[in-house]
Amino acid sequence: MAYEGLSGPSTSPTGGSSDNSIGFGRSSLKYDSPFLDMTSTYLPKYIKSMFKFISAYVMGDGFVSQCITKMAEYPITKLIYNDDEKNSIANDQTVDFWKNLLEKKMKITASLKQAGMDYHAYGNSIISIAYPFKRMLRCNVCKTEHSADALKVKFKNYKFSAKCPKCKVMRPMTPRDMNTNEVSKFRLVHWDLHHMEIKYNSITGDHFYYYTIPGDVSSAVQRGDMDIINSTRLEVIKAVRKRKQLRLVADNLFHMKRPGPQYISVIDRGWGVPATLAVLKDIFHVKVLKKGNEMIAFDHIVPLRVLFPQGTGEVSPHLTLNLSTWRKNVEAEIKEWRKDPNRISIMPIPLGMANFSGDAKMLMVTPEIKATEDAIITGLGIIPEIIRGGASWSGSNVSLRVVENSFLNHRENILEYVDFIVTNIATYLDKPKINVKMADFKMADDLEKKKMMVNSATGENPRRLFSKQTAIKELGFDPKEEFTRQMDELDSDVEMQVREAEGRAEAAGAASIINAMYSSDADAENMRRNEMHDREAQADKDEYRASESEDNAQGIMDEVGSIATPQQQQTISIPNLIIMITNRFARLSKMNPEEFKIRMLSIKNSMPLMYGEIYNNLKEMNLIEADLSPNLQDVQKYTPGEIPSNTQGDTLATDPPSDSEFGAATPAQSGIEAGNPLPEVRPPRSPKSPI
Repeated sequence: MAYEGLSGPSTSPTGGSSDNSIGFGRSSLKYDSPFLDMTSTYLPKYIKSMFKFISAYVMGDGFVSQCITKMAEYPITKLIYNDDEKNSIANDQTVDFWKNLLEKKMKITASLKQAGMDYHAYGNSIISIAYPFKRMLRCNVCKTEHSADALKVKFKNYKFSAKCPKCKVMRPMTPRDMNTNEVSKFRLVHWDLHHMEIKYNSITGDHFYYYTIPGDVSSAVQRGDMDIINSTRLEVIKAVRKRKQLRLVADNLFHMKRPGPQYISVIDRGWGVPATLAVLKDIFHVKVLKKGNEMIAFDHIVPLRVLFPQGTGEVSPHLTLNLSTWRKNVEAEIKEWRKDPNRISIMPIPLGMANFSGDAKMLMVTPEIKATEDAIITGLGIIPEIIRGGASWSGSNVSLRVVENSFLNHRENILEYVDFIVTNIATYLDKPKINVKMADFKMADDLEKKKMMVNSATGENPRRLFSKQTAIKELGFDPKEEFTRQMDELDSDVEMQVREAEGRAEAAGAASIINAMYSSDADAENMRRNEMHDREAQADKDEYRASESEDNAQGIMDEVGSIATPQQQQTISIPNLIIMITNRFARLSKMNPEEFKIRMLSIKNSMPLMYGEIYNNLKEMNLIEADLSPNLQDVQKYTPGEIPSNTQGDTLATDPPSDSEFGAATPAQSGIEAGNPLPEVRPPRSPKSPI
């Protein structure tokens, strides 16, 4: 609650405005007094009465306004949450809650600036927390309570009425304000100092605050403005109805009071001393000087030019000219000259001109204004370089330090104000209190010192004089936020590298697939071409074999005729004979490989042409080994007296074929002697018989 109760008009409030000026007049003022001047006759008697003058100066004078604004804004830095309490709050949601409430909902930065401007301009800033509430209306008949937001409420003669949802009748309602925890409705109220009165106990130092409802709010309540009524607590409406003052609760009120000499006026000790109080006369003096400049500008900025006929020697133009005609001619020439600036006028006598006034630049008092403004800046407690620019560490070391100490003292008030807000809201919402402070304030930046700290913090561990957190704080940043940002950047870099690697791998995979496809196509094409070449080579080979067989046909007939009778020669079919012998040699190669080799060697010596045909057939049947040389001991049995050489085909064999060579059939059973021709079975590459 911001209001404790109602009170009647104070009989002796501090800051009363019944007597606004000191009883001095020009007839009674003695100018020989060193403490009095013309402005002393207009100074208000009470500090509160000066607020109107201060408001006019702060709002109407850009120079003073900028001085107050710079003094209020400069010491405010970024808020840091829970910096020193590492173990008190383990959940970051609490920090996020307070940051959202203070910065986004309650606009605490703007409130700190407003409090600073009130503090420096008026010497006082009185703030309270406006807690959220919900208005409930209870029917006087059925006693049911409903939210005012759900009803169409009317307010007349300080009474609420609405249509009861249960009774279905428009009835008078009894209002009640119920506190809520709606975070979005927390507000900071800066009380109007012109309507505030303070009672001060000089014995105990206690302050008692009373607030007079402004006329615009009273008028809105009296005429039933529902926008104002719905957003105003019942205590204020009750104070308007009874025409009483509100007594503000001390627990929900923060008074930022500027210290000063309180012995000037005993009844004003409850108020802080405005910083502008000491320079009011200087401000008034600047106004007088600016007004003088204004009058000089009006009267002397544009010169008055006077034209006259210029006499030469003893000749007087008044005696020789008609001055009326001369004037008309001169005016006509001036009009023509304005139309055509290049016009050349011809005059019978010289034309003279004299300037009257136009000496505003010499009469201006701008240097005096600048000197007085510097005195105002000094009286407010700052240095001219802050307002006009140019302040530096090397050029204004001492002056900057003095002003910095003044700002640091004001920051203590700001931190107390922030702690007041956090403590009260934490108690109201039953939330854990969090430590909120401001980033370090240093008005005079020593660049060499910062550079040294950064270099030390980034060096090797044994040589570090400062931690990285200390260096980051010295630069005005939050170490936790910087660490969080670095982690985010690291995650982003890792993710980017992973994506780049995935992209490269995907591109390499796609390239390998494409290469494999092209390689497969190339292999298929190569295979196709090889097969085509093989077929062409085989066709050429078959053609050559066929041609060779045709050439060898007569030779084979001669070889057969050498061992067969003429009757047998007539019945022998050379192709069938070649097939038959090939089959027998094929069976022999499986039953007795050594015998097969010997017989092959024998037929090679006896019938070379027949051997060639049989050899080719066996080769196509994959029955020919790389080495056809027979065992010499076995050959010895068939060729006694002569040992054949290792060279295939060098040994002559005249022994008849064995039974294993012919298989189960004998030469007679084979049809050679019987004269019955064998059935013709043509091999794949048998030579064409000429018979």
